[in-house]
Amino acid sequence: MSPDPFISAAAPDEPLALYVHWPFCVSKCPYCDFNSHVRAEIDNAAWRAALLSDLAHEATLSGGRPLSSIFFGGGTPSL
Repeated sequence: MSPDPFISAAAPDEPLALYVHWPFCVSKCPYCDFNSHVRAEIDNAAWRAALLSDLAHEATLSGGRPLSSIFFGGGTPSL
């Protein structure tokens, strides 16, 4: 697989940051334009497996560069 163009364009010593989005909300906020979904239940095992798979894939594209920060976002912000 070819490297991610955004990672390849960065200088080798430029730190990488990771954003992990949680798209499941208690309610959909009227101002929200993000990928989000209101669900009665979430299959946590399937979600965890997909997240870990995606993280492993992205790690192969990073060339072993370390992360300088990890951000978590999404969900209903008032909770």
